Amino acid sequence: MGGGVNAVELFDPDSTAVVTPEVMRQKVVALQDELLQMPQADIVTTHTFLPGVYERKITVPPWTVLTGAAHKTDYRVRLEKGTIAVNIDTEVVVLTAPCEFDAKAGEQRAGRVFEDEVVWVDIYPNPDNCQDLSVIEDRLYVVPECGLGDARKRLALTNETEGEVLWLDGQQQQSPVAPLLAV
Repeated sequence: MGGGVNAVELFDPDSTAVVTPEVMRQKVVALQDELLQMPQADIVTTHTFLPGVYERKITVPPWTVLTGAAHKTDYRVRLEKGTIAVNIDTEVVVLTAPCEFDAKAGEQRAGRVFEDEVVWVDIYPNPDNCQDLSVIEDRLYVVPECGLGDARKRLALTNETEGEVLWLDGQQQQSPVAPLLAV
């Protein structure tokens, strides 16, 4: 890795450094930059559209390190499966499914998955029932230069009856380290 932040530094439980929201954001962005230089994990994203609600579910392989995009709006997170260390505000906490929490606009997350895959769902109000992902992404995320995880993927399978779009990475590469830029 280059001179940026690594996952060990960000997720060090013994660290006594005082972390402000700006310092945490800088650490997540630096980690994101480092992760983009590495092989990518096979993360599956499912988009679900319910009346007035949009859900973005990611299934993340064990031992993956990932980052997400900053969000423009408040939203709800539901951890359905697994255990993940993730930054919330200025702390890194370990969450084990099942759990839910409210997330604030402006935060950008980094996560480290443990021995079991993680199923993480972001839940957003969708009052106009929009199903155009480019419109939804523009509303919800501060899209980084590298794009969101979905924008970097090329193979899409659509299930019209379920109202879901399942995105699969065209590469079958598996790695213990990977970014995803829309957690």
